[in-house]
Amino acid sequence: MEDQQILHYLKLYNAMLGKNSIRVFLLFVASPFLIFGCSKTPKTELTSIHVPNKIDEPVLLSELAITDKKIKLETKDGVFLGNIVDVKLYKDRLFVSDKKRVSIFDLEGNFIQFLGEEGEGPGEYKLVTSMDIDSASGLIYISSYNKLLVFGADLGLVEERKLGYPIGYLKVLDGDLWIVSEEIGIKVGNKTANQTNLYKLGNTFEISDTIPFRRVILDKIQIGGYWFRHWLSATGEGIFLFMPVLTPENTLRDTLYQLSDGMIKPAIKFHFERAQSLNEQGYQTLLLYNVMNSSSYYILEYAQDWEQFMFLYDKKNKIGYNLSKGLTDADGDPVFLRPLDLDADLFYYTKKKAFSDPSTEEENPEIGIVKLR
Repeated sequence: MEDQQILHYLKLYNAMLGKNSIRVFLLFVASPFLIFGCSKTPKTELTSIHVPNKIDEPVLLSELAITDKKIKLETKDGVFLGNIVDVKLYKDRLFVSDKKRVSIFDLEGNFIQFLGEEGEGPGEYKLVTSMDIDSASGLIYISSYNKLLVFGADLGLVEERKLGYPIGYLKVLDGDLWIVSEEIGIKVGNKTANQTNLYKLGNTFEISDTIPFRRVILDKIQIGGYWFRHWLSATGEGIFLFMPVLTPENTLRDTLYQLSDGMIKPAIKFHFERAQSLNEQGYQTLLLYNVMNSSSYYILEYAQDWEQFMFLYDKKNKIGYNLSKGLTDADGDPVFLRPLDLDADLFYYTKKKAFSDPSTEEENPEIGIVKLR
């Protein structure tokens, strides 16, 4: 598809954002399923998808993509991005987080401005732990450890709050702001625990609901983290949740849960042919970081012996592809897809230009916007 057609599609997509809404139910995750206000145990039919140990031959991105628009982000004085960890698309603008700050570009890659200011004062931040945009209101939410900053559609600061807990992940669902927070090192007898809670914030950014999510018991204080966080997937099928446990366990958290009808239940189990094991230092040799559920695909991001892999499962054709580092672009390079709009099968990937001259600044990367078939 030509660039003008792709731009037209993106504009239509942005115009439709405000028309879609999803509903969130109260959740509690501590067992395979829990029921609220129901005395009968529901029947569950857990689908299992096999993830082979064997790595497939490279698959071309062009074989699966309807569109693939490449946007070269402008490089200029004072605008040098580090590793991009999140991208949001809203009203023909790209909001790009590189952990340090959020930079805004148009769809031609021209730099527009930074979102907010860098620092530790009011309205400032030095680290981005998560970011999301409410497509209905235009409000932009970013978190910096325990600081929540809210910007308006005009990019001006609307609200700032310091919360009494760290913000590991945030997501706007049907106008409500949901936060995933992990408390580290809770004493449990002679052991310690990492407790994860899900908070729903009201209009005044106070907690209106607290849902205990998971408690992991450990012998000592430990924390494991990963910058790419795609924990909630919302499509026409409903709302799905996967959050990894990255502290040492001789097991693999391999189940995607669905949030529906006032309960949470396991929806899909990804059965890895290779069993989990611990190396000599006690670290997992198999780590499942993300499970993304789009209308047509499941996309898993995992590491095996410290190498990155992507498992892509085509729901319509019931075909899985187990790929080293991702799909292969026109240059023969692997690219990893990350979500822009899972309901529309819309993704992005980033690609750095080869850096050969140490006397100059490294150029900002290219972003590819992809709609899968």
